[in-house]
Amino acid sequence: MTREPVPDGRTDETPDAPAPPAGRRLTTRETAELLGVKPETVYAYVSRGQLSSVRTPGNRGSVFDAAEVESLARRTGRRERQSPPPAAGEPVIRTGITLIEHDRYYFRGVDATELARRHGFEEIAEWIWTGELRAGVRFTAPPESLAAARRAVAALPGHSGSTDRLRVAVVAAATADPLRFDLSPRGVLSSARGLVPTLVGALP
Repeated sequence: MTREPVPDGRTDETPDAPAPPAGRRLTTRETAELLGVKPETVYAYVSRGQLSSVRTPGNRGSVFDAAEVESLARRTGRRERQSPPPAAGEPVIRTGITLIEHDRYYFRGVDATELARRHGFEEIAEWIWTGELRAGVRFTAPPESLAAARRAVAALPGHSGSTDRLRVAVVAAATADPLRFDLSPRGVLSSARGLVPTLVGALP
């Protein structure tokens, strides 16, 4: 229960947003809407043990316990409730992808440490970018972009630091990327999947 000030100085009690009734079941679509993700991501949560699903008579698909979904929504930053203001100078970033809580990091509701233990870099990147866990996925550097990045990095002075080399490599690789002006989700993902191995391959 929260108290909201009213014009005459009194306070008016306004109930917080109600939690789902105990035992209530949600469809996949309702669960996805509550979590702010795609239905495919809901199934990924199930496969990772973050959600449990059941099939009931009369339902064509799986249903989910509303209380469990609400709990996951809180952990992933969805349906945020009012929180204390941050300390002066402390940045506040609202995101449904990353959660920092009790000195732990979570990516789309999954503990980052557990992700690192069980999956490779590319698999985790795909999970963060798309919400899909693709086992065994590997990124490949486009030959033209990699060659351009290597030439540019090789032309730098020997004392150049890694950060400078990476900056130059990004710019050089972009000149050979036909999708560099494509800001559609598919185009951005394609460029990202190619850029990561390009940067690795461009460093001496």
